[in-house]
Amino acid sequence: MRKLQALQLQNKNMTATYQGAQAYAYDKVEPLIHLTFTFGSALFVDGFYESQAQQVERFVDALVEAHKVDPRFVWQYGAWMRDPVKGKGNRIQGSLVAALLDALLDETEYTEEYVAKMLGHRPDDCVAFFTHFAQLGLGQPSASARVGVARALAGFDEYQLMKYTMRKESLRLCDVIAMVRAELEALGEAAQLVLNVGRYLHSSTRQRAQLAELLPLTYQRRALWRRQGEYALEAGFSRDVAASRVSWEQVLGHFGVGGDEKTSAEAKRRNAAVWDAVLKVEGLLPDLAFLRNVRNMRQAGIAKSRLLANARARRFSKVWPHQVYSAYNAVPGEVAVFEEIFKRSVDKLPSGRHLGIGDASGSMCVPVGGKFSSLTSMDVAFCLVGLMSETSGLGASFSDASWFGSYGPSQYLSISTRPKEQSALKFSKNPAIRRGMGGTQVFGAVFELIQYLKQHDHIEPPDCLWFFSDMQFHPAATPGSADKLDPALVKRARRLGVDANLPPLQLAIELYRREIGPVDVVLWNLASYAPVPVPANMPGVLLVSGFDANTFAQVEKWRQGSTREARVDSSVSMGQQAVLDVIREF
Repeated sequence: MRKLQALQLQNKNMTATYQGAQAYAYDKVEPLIHLTFTFGSALFVDGFYESQAQQVERFVDALVEAHKVDPRFVWQYGAWMRDPVKGKGNRIQGSLVAALLDALLDETEYTEEYVAKMLGHRPDDCVAFFTHFAQLGLGQPSASARVGVARALAGFDEYQLMKYTMRKESLRLCDVIAMVRAELEALGEAAQLVLNVGRYLHSSTRQRAQLAELLPLTYQRRALWRRQGEYALEAGFSRDVAASRVSWEQVLGHFGVGGDEKTSAEAKRRNAAVWDAVLKVEGLLPDLAFLRNVRNMRQAGIAKSRLLANARARRFSKVWPHQVYSAYNAVPGEVAVFEEIFKRSVDKLPSGRHLGIGDASGSMCVPVGGKFSSLTSMDVAFCLVGLMSETSGLGASFSDASWFGSYGPSQYLSISTRPKEQSALKFSKNPAIRRGMGGTQVFGAVFELIQYLKQHDHIEPPDCLWFFSDMQFHPAATPGSADKLDPALVKRARRLGVDANLPPLQLAIELYRREIGPVDVVLWNLASYAPVPVPANMPGVLLVSGFDANTFAQVEKWRQGSTREARVDSSVSMGQQAVLDVIREF
């Protein structure tokens, strides 16, 4: 007779990960935690375990369940996700949440205000909003949502509006302006600039000359575009670029030299003059564009010292740490510039001694970024592991490389001290912390970490453990006879419930605290799969997700306060309440 594993069938809030480990199903019992922890990192691409369509369907369910608990929270969640300065900076979710909520709900008292908030960061968010309605078959935006779109458009200046008019999508910004023309006209003088831009874009070439007089920057640009490419070498070029405030893409496309010609001395001189002008005009080259064009600027002859000085003068507040890592991968020869930028993320780290443990399993190989991005969730994990090494000098990874398996004893956890000559950025790529093949035996990782710290008693244990993972863990299992582990430790692990198919990370944290001592734990979700690996009220554990550096500040606030203790009268810890309170500020 086949032996069946014991399940916690008495607990209706339990479910299983894709790897068969017990976990908590919070989609119905704690829908706000489910929404923020599960979908805070959702970029809506095909994942390892599910398709994009399946992910969107689950996201819709999560929004509906959260709305039942707190009707305003779901709108605040969308504003928090989109805000690039104080929130997560997730561009897809801002417009998508606005579209889904408007389609799913009757017009609410929050619709107009929050549609305007979510779409008010870039004009192309307004385009994406209408695109979601068309692609997902959501019908038409409500009247309140249309007013929200108009309010968002009215908040942009001429530079912002004209920057996105050359995009060649099926739906253009000028089309969106036409769709909400009545709402814009109702706003009066506040929307006059948007209406003027719309008229200009929809007019014939002959009419544009006259209409451009109503648009000062566009008028200046038309004069600049009449110049030939060689004008970039003349003294007045920088002045005219500043006066017309053309985007860096436009000025480079018109006056720069690309293709095979860019290797010539003349082409290099022209490109250098273009980049010189772009760098001189404040705000013309955003932080992310600066990051992505380091190689182009260096090839044009811009001195490294100038790029370093420019990087030091920037904040990079809207840049995700892994975007710096990605740029470094593409241009490793300019590591000094990227390390300078990476320091901005390091500056935001919470105080204390941290150990980052990255998930090196196969399911972490999901692309992160654009359609053609080669960066994966695993890369993001080890970028963050590298950042943590700034505080402890340590980094680690886990997978199922063969923990208690047939390939050799106890080879699951890979932990390494960062070499003195390596920066945090370089350490992120160190093979010593990126070993792994297969699944996610997180209990084994912590088991081995306990042994490592006991065997290396000269190493001060971290006061905060960070797990960067998609949270799809394998069940915890006791070791076999071939593994060289402390029998007493194994015996204590069995007493905690190993082999009973209990949530593995919950067991691991309890075992670590008993053997090593008190420790804070941050679970950083880099995917959007449903199960939650620990109880939401587990003391000293914080659930976060996403890719932004603002999360560091949130963890710092949590660690400094008294939020690590669970509320007696709540199923959600004060730590998780702190996360929800941040969202409710939007």
